[in-house]
Amino acid sequence: MVVMLLLTLLALLGSTTAKRLAVSGTDLTYGGEKVFLNGANIAWNNYGYDFGNGAYDGTLETWVHEIGSSGGNSIRVWVHVEGQNTPSFDENGFVTACDRTGDFESDVLSLLDAGEQSGVLVNLCLWNGAALSYQKTIDMLQDDTKIESYIQNCLTPLMEKIKGHPALASVEAVNEPEGSVKVESNSDPCYDTTAIGQQGAGWTGVNIPMERWLRFIGLQNQAVRAVDPATLLTIGSWSQFSQNDVFPSSHNHYTDACLNQAAGGSGAQLDYYQMHSYDWQGAWTNGAPFTVDASDYNLDKPNVIGEFCSVRAAGMSLPDLLEYAYTHGYSGAWTWHYNGQGEVTDTREAQQAALGHLVDRTDHGVVDFTVE
Repeated sequence: MVVMLLLTLLALLGSTTAKRLAVSGTDLTYGGEKVFLNGANIAWNNYGYDFGNGAYDGTLETWVHEIGSSGGNSIRVWVHVEGQNTPSFDENGFVTACDRTGDFESDVLSLLDAGEQSGVLVNLCLWNGAALSYQKTIDMLQDDTKIESYIQNCLTPLMEKIKGHPALASVEAVNEPEGSVKVESNSDPCYDTTAIGQQGAGWTGVNIPMERWLRFIGLQNQAVRAVDPATLLTIGSWSQFSQNDVFPSSHNHYTDACLNQAAGGSGAQLDYYQMHSYDWQGAWTNGAPFTVDASDYNLDKPNVIGEFCSVRAAGMSLPDLLEYAYTHGYSGAWTWHYNGQGEVTDTREAQQAALGHLVDRTDHGVVDFTVE
């Protein structure tokens, strides 16, 4: 009788253990099965003001439910963005908390709960390097003690709140750091940005050295892993140029070696790569994701196409783009972006329709799975 009770208890405990997105070679898996992340960027409803300080209004949760109902299984959402609203900085530029009101961590948890209810995995993108105008964030990037204040007083408490959540797929330290990188030569290839500078990196003019970006990313990666090793880590690059060593004017700045070196220790590496892909003057750039197989980059990790839209896709439709990503070895694709604002985006209705294109497919990875 005692043995039977123990077996029953173990079975019950096993049934309540959340599945987590995981990596197997160059594939993403969920519950032991190869999967494809078919989803959308919900990015922001109110740029930089969606979480914390009483601003969370449930709009993002509505969007998550719509995406799940349309056939999507994942989202990418922006969190602090440039830093004007969260985290809370003191007058000297040190982070004291995630927000002033104590709502931030619960807001993020509410979004994850909505993801679980809707069958949608969540990638949390913390910061934005594609546009960077807030001086306290710029200063933090170049000061280890200020980065540490963010990790201790916001990132770690956030991860403690959400660790192990079934819908938490991954954390992304920053979106497109190449936008604010300093283009310069360096004797260390990890930090030499002349190759990607030829392709337009550094467009904001903020000029943060790549060594500082890699340290900022790596320290956050280490902090996330310290709390929840099962949460995957990625970085969204503005293009393929900064995540491969195969094609011209390219260099992979986010190798394990570069990130661990910059962070001064182990555990700073990525779990999967993430490239963004937009055409330039109506044509794809050399080696763009929608012109090659994922394997052509010779990367040792899964690769997700983290941003794309049909209005900047060299004439390809959204269903065609998703089909291409699915059948050419990529581990996922997220449309840009669900609020439908701006010239470089598809309408919400177009994205909803496209997300249904891959439903029930299993030949290159399971698309329809239960988040539990």
